[in-house]
Amino acid sequence: QDFTLVSSGAFYIPLLTSKFDITPSSWHVWCQTADQHKSNSPNLALTADLPESCWRLPQLRGHLGIGFKSPVIITHVSIEHLTQSSSSLLDAPRDIVIWGFIEHAENLQRYRPVNLGVDDGPPHEVIEASRRQNPSGSFIKLVHVEYSPFDHESPVQTFPVYQDIIRSGFDFGLIIVEIRGIGVQTCLYRVRVHG
Repeated sequence: QDFTLVSSGAFYIPLLTSKFDITPSSWHVWCQTADQHKSNSPNLALTADLPESCWRLPQLRGHLGIGFKSPVIITHVSIEHLTQSSSSLLDAPRDIVIWGFIEHAENLQRYRPVNLGVDDGPPHEVIEASRRQNPSGSFIKLVHVEYSPFDHESPVQTFPVYQDIIRSGFDFGLIIVEIRGIGVQTCLYRVRVHG
């Protein structure tokens, strides 16, 4: 089951999602060459019925906040990208970190021992926005993956969440998909969460 589908009640969280200044100089040529939809909504990455649509990030880095209909114990994350042309290989998200937001008292009690030794965190603006909404919550790294666009056999690649996280039994009402870009542009076709 994919818990990130809009049709299953998932939604992107604007407060925790990158906002881009879409200027003609940075977007005009790119949008002209793409199969363009009128909207560049992050919901495109959470929709199964538009398989050739993607959420376009015109910068090296970006993040997508995803809320679930009800909390999920996450075991795996899948990233999908179309790899039919050489140009689509260049805009594939490669370096991706998935962050889970821990917010329930039971989860918070078990949080500290699992999160020891984590050397980074989600983007600063995500931390600040989440603190304004829920000062007692914290982010924990679920998995850091590298998507391989050159694996033509597997446009959908699935990655297990860290074993410590699975063993802890944490459930998550929201996650952050952080794309740490390596190119000029990135297209996020689809994110899936399983659990």
